[in-house]
Amino acid sequence: MKIKPNHKFSIFVFILSFSLYFGQKVEFNVPQDIETLQNSIFYFQNDFTKDEAKAAAASDRDFSTTVDLYNLKYDADTKNPYLDLALKSGSKPKQFIQQAVWNVNLKKISAKSTKVTVFLEKVIPDSWSKKEVDTKLTKSTGKVEKEIKEFLLTYKRKEPSNDYDASLTDSVAATTYTTAVTTTDMIEENPKQKKVSKKLQTLFGKKQFIALPATSDTFTKLLHVSPSELECKDCKGGKYSNWDFDDFNMIYANMSTGLEYYAIQYYGEDMVSGLPHGLVFNDSSPSECKQKFSRYNAKLYQTVGDTNENSEKALTVVTFKMNSSFVRLEFGNEYLTRVVISNKEF
Repeated sequence: MKIKPNHKFSIFVFILSFSLYFGQKVEFNVPQDIETLQNSIFYFQNDFTKDEAKAAAASDRDFSTTVDLYNLKYDADTKNPYLDLALKSGSKPKQFIQQAVWNVNLKKISAKSTKVTVFLEKVIPDSWSKKEVDTKLTKSTGKVEKEIKEFLLTYKRKEPSNDYDASLTDSVAATTYTTAVTTTDMIEENPKQKKVSKKLQTLFGKKQFIALPATSDTFTKLLHVSPSELECKDCKGGKYSNWDFDDFNMIYANMSTGLEYYAIQYYGEDMVSGLPHGLVFNDSSPSECKQKFSRYNAKLYQTVGDTNENSEKALTVVTFKMNSSFVRLEFGNEYLTRVVISNKEF
């Protein structure tokens, strides 16, 4: 678990609002000092947590942070045990919660006793479920509260073997934090321009990927530009269609093997929107896309990309199946650079 350096001292004004809690709040006492517990809570985890830095608010007698669960799925037969999901009238039985946030508050009672309060603070459905899930009526089942209670009552943090190890750990944490700040400063000094591609907006006017099967004419009518027909010995008819624009290229191919696909490759350095589902060239990251399409069991992995006789280049890829199409997102420079839609898995 990554912990922000000096999290105990970074915020001296304790802020806590109970106006956001969705269901019952759970309160219990732990026979340990507040300093020990506020360090321990950052190590809580289950199958739905992530290894990530956590924000915290603290004073001498109070401490607050969150426990976040991700990718909670629901369907007619299987319900996630952490939320009692409230559906609006006429909603589909299958829903997906991108993130659910529980607030964990610690209050000092004495030198060796701490009161813990846990309540559901926020529910974030994914873009497909947000119109069907009533987040205000959705409640916690109490399971994560029980897990947190058991964890705080039993967790024993491993102590460093000696003072040298402890100082080394602090040094590494501080170095990591400093590096992050420096990187951010560099990005702010050289910001990427944000642009909207009218061609992409026209192509995906329905804000969905174009379904296959299709033809070259399908894309020509949407783009209002005729393609070049390039030689391809493995394609039906011996050719594939190619459209070139200022900073991206699109191809459509129908292979003799039965594989049909279209691909959009971005070559520029700016952030370009216009793709469906909120994807942005040179801005969407692999982890963000994996989470965005988690309901489709998106997989993130590395494969070999461009090669020559002297070198190989690792390529990060996110793949999933949406409806009847296979989607492949490629990240050639740590951000989205290519989108491929096909009727078969590559």
